[in-house]
Amino acid sequence: MRLIRLKPPSVRQWCHLVLVGFLLGPMITAASCDRPVFVNPLQVLQIGSIERHFRIVYPTNYSANAHNPLVILLHGWGGNEDAFLDQDDLRRTADARGVVLVAPRGLGSGAPDFGNNSWTFSGSDTGVTEAGMPICDAALTPDYRYPSCKASKIAVTTCAWTHCQGQSHTDIDFLVELFALLETQQCIDPDRMYLMGGSNGGNLVWDVARAPRLSNKLAAVASWIGLPHQSYLAPGKASALPAALLITGTKDTTDPPGAWDDFNVTTTSNQTDRYFYESASATIRAWSAASGCPVGAVATPVAAPPPFDCRAYCPGERQDVPALDCRLEMGHEYREDDAWPLTLDFFLSRRHARGS
Repeated sequence: MRLIRLKPPSVRQWCHLVLVGFLLGPMITAASCDRPVFVNPLQVLQIGSIERHFRIVYPTNYSANAHNPLVILLHGWGGNEDAFLDQDDLRRTADARGVVLVAPRGLGSGAPDFGNNSWTFSGSDTGVTEAGMPICDAALTPDYRYPSCKASKIAVTTCAWTHCQGQSHTDIDFLVELFALLETQQCIDPDRMYLMGGSNGGNLVWDVARAPRLSNKLAAVASWIGLPHQSYLAPGKASALPAALLITGTKDTTDPPGAWDDFNVTTTSNQTDRYFYESASATIRAWSAASGCPVGAVATPVAAPPPFDCRAYCPGERQDVPALDCRLEMGHEYREDDAWPLTLDFFLSRRHARGS
């Protein structure tokens, strides 16, 4: 074989190479943010005839990065935009990883916001399953219907327990508009947008499977101690679902997860309520199947940091599976010190492929 001897570049050629590298350097490195922060951390977004509110917290290095990851946080029943964002440890952990945090406010019992802020998800405003059966034992559960539900007659049974405002512009519509606003007006990475909800906010997370306009924007979702009401599982025909993380408490009597690999409906067993929910296993298996994974009847343990017990119905590592069921020995609580780092790891290991 004939060897070809390469002639080394001259001093003048080296100078040219260095000059080109100097000029192109800013173009091939991470660009800085060219969109200013919102001056007021509490913002208003008009959706139809209703004003919606959200609070934003920026990481320290926000301005240095043109593509910051975004996590939207949905509070629980009766909460507001401060519920998660007033947690110092939660903000510090997000700041260390360069994450923009946005917390919207649910709607209340009046127009538009007179308390008991909530998120409406499948069955919670009508009080019935897809088959028209009550989502609770009405004889044992108090009547929590909001005035907006009674006035509009949206609530079919007394099991309804979330707001009935803005039916022409739902909470899903609000979230779609909120993601679009942040993506276009802030320095956000469109491939790293995530949604996390706690309790009632976690209930709403599962409606992402029913809303392609929202699911197509997200790389991953997480629900803390929030399950779908009976019959409202991820549809089998759904496509391009984001990865899903579910964290529940084995001693939770409000949104009981049920036993491992138990696909029967669970029932709230606290002092006053008897609501019907899909079990954690049924929820994660349905999401896995809708993501195109062949599922069986037994979930496989997945390596996770203590004290979590995590399992999946699709083979793979924790950062690869399309749906992950993680449980802690706790009641209806968040345990942010454990749940938040696991959630951020789950989120930031995933990117959304445009057009999928």
